[in-house]
Amino acid sequence: MKFNLSLLVGVTISTMFLTNCRPPETTDSKHKRNYFNASVEEYIDKLAKEKDDAKKAEITYNIALGYYKLKKYDLAAQWFENSDAVKYSEAHPEVILYLAESYKALGKYDQALAKFNEYAKRVPNDKKGINGAKSCELAIEWNKKPTRYEVTNVVMLNTPAEDAAPIYLNKKKYNEILFYSYRPGATGKTGSDILGQDQPDLYSATLDNKGKWSVPAQVAGEGVNTGNAEGASAIDLKGKVLYFTRCDFEPNKNTYCAIYQSKANGNKYDLPTKVTGITSADTINVFQPALNADATRLYFVSSGLPGGQGGYDIWYVSYSKETKMWENPTNLGPEINTPDDELFPYIHADGTLYFSSNGHMGIGGFDLFKAAPNQASFGPVVNLKVPLNSSNDDIAIVFEDKNERGYVTSNRVGTKGGLDIWAFTLHPIEVKCDGLVYQRSNNQPVAGAKVSVFNNKNEKQEFVTDSLGKFGFPLSLNDNFTLSAKSDLKYTDGNVLRRKKLKYFASGNVIVSTIGVDDSKIMACAIPLDTMPSVFELPNIVYEYDKDVLTPESQIILRTFVKEMMEPNPGLTVELGSHTDFRGGNDYNRKLAQRRAESAVRFLIANGVDASRLKAKGYGEDKPKVITADNAKFVPEKYRANFPIGTVLSEAYINGLKSKDLQEAAHQMNRRTEFMILCTEWTTGNTADYCNNK
Repeated sequence: MKFNLSLLVGVTISTMFLTNCRPPETTDSKHKRNYFNASVEEYIDKLAKEKDDAKKAEITYNIALGYYKLKKYDLAAQWFENSDAVKYSEAHPEVILYLAESYKALGKYDQALAKFNEYAKRVPNDKKGINGAKSCELAIEWNKKPTRYEVTNVVMLNTPAEDAAPIYLNKKKYNEILFYSYRPGATGKTGSDILGQDQPDLYSATLDNKGKWSVPAQVAGEGVNTGNAEGASAIDLKGKVLYFTRCDFEPNKNTYCAIYQSKANGNKYDLPTKVTGITSADTINVFQPALNADATRLYFVSSGLPGGQGGYDIWYVSYSKETKMWENPTNLGPEINTPDDELFPYIHADGTLYFSSNGHMGIGGFDLFKAAPNQASFGPVVNLKVPLNSSNDDIAIVFEDKNERGYVTSNRVGTKGGLDIWAFTLHPIEVKCDGLVYQRSNNQPVAGAKVSVFNNKNEKQEFVTDSLGKFGFPLSLNDNFTLSAKSDLKYTDGNVLRRKKLKYFASGNVIVSTIGVDDSKIMACAIPLDTMPSVFELPNIVYEYDKDVLTPESQIILRTFVKEMMEPNPGLTVELGSHTDFRGGNDYNRKLAQRRAESAVRFLIANGVDASRLKAKGYGEDKPKVITADNAKFVPEKYRANFPIGTVLSEAYINGLKSKDLQEAAHQMNRRTEFMILCTEWTTGNTADYCNNK
């Protein structure tokens, strides 16, 4: 859609310029010349008297279109939904398009989507139907997951009239702004039948230390505010030269807009002069200035200059130090400019171009976009999404230097009247660890567990879980965290408080990453602990017959155990006990078992485990295996019914088994390697015996 005078520059709604001649005498001529504020009321009066159905349908359409152009979308939708307008749409499918856009502006995306699709079927050659449907789909998606910006109405600056396009005057404290406003009391007294309000002036306001704005006052200076329209502005970094839009009205002549400049003189501005070098033709509209950081480029909006892309485009001129003039108007090209309208350029402190457009894919009438500088110009173009953009018009963004806060102009829901000034700020990304330490076996929380956290820089944090097993802490961005936990249990031996014994051991490290996180979130940091048995068995630790040589399969299992001792349980000290079956002499079996235990210990040492954390013990046939709830899973499945929990695999029990297969299975289970926890607070210099006897 084309913009109207309130989006300032005061140019047009659908024509390149407007005329300040005597108001047209007929309602139809007022409507054609975009004097909608006057024509709508007259059409409503005419409709009540009209008897002809065809004329009633056309008048109804004109009323709806007038409200649509005035951006009174609720009234526009009501009139477009009228049965006479529906009848009119049979020959004029644009009714469907305007109704779809009215729904979209009201945020009724599902209804708008249906109408855009209907229009696309009726007029397949017009991309507005397909693009409109796509914009509704984007709006639905973006509203489900808005960005981290918060947008709020600056109530103290806004009025029921239009207030728009603030810029910072003080670029050190950022507590003083200048904007244009149509509020009552403006110098511009040329009434507009288009909008039903006077022409705008430039106003300024100051923010005090308590966050309260002063009452906006007209910018002081001879000839700055006039009886014409003063609009969108820019100021250099030092605050010395003000550039602003002025649209001059002269009786019985076309109205054109140009950029003026005025030097600051204390609290006032000198008499403005028109900026030259942009165009030599007074019949080409030029407006909405913006400056880059060093004021070597002046960006502006215009149509009619040779080389444009259609509609209103963003251009720039460069300042020549030799001629002290602005020269060489340059179009930003098709990456930025479209056949529709691009308005309100703004150059961020980092060089990024921000602007508003109704030609790029957006979700409102005008959306806000940005494009980073590149070798050619700027690009690619990126939509700023919700909530900086809404279903209505969002224009004229300005940032407080490189900070993620500033102002936008919008007529979104919540406006005091038409375009309002809205403040925005970006909430920081906050990522928190919602931690829990629990028992893997029964999912019960572990209170008083010690949690250790290491980041990519190996910086350590420690926490203790509460009575519910919980802990928590903030996570820095773009980092990886390794979490582990352990739980201590103090016990007494007589009257002497002895060492701490571990009730649980860590099942492994938990890795949490914030790399690539782009939104605030709470991350689950659950750390399982396995209940620490006094003795546990690793299956498949076997040796060659009557030898102490580990099989390859056994080595694989022991390497897994190395990881448990090296990473999550660095204080674990164990005894490796080797057991044999009853066949053979007792003394022989005990010595064979000792050699086998020592073989396993040597393997662990060779793979990085400190020797002082290990003790080898050969039990031979002295300790027959007892089937428990923990080790029953190691009983071959086909024999489990024959070896219930509580069974002691003694020599007498095995000899009493009915089959050789069962006896051999029992002998195999007795030939095992068990690991007995000696302690869990090992440190360099201690030995396994010292740890066990402490």
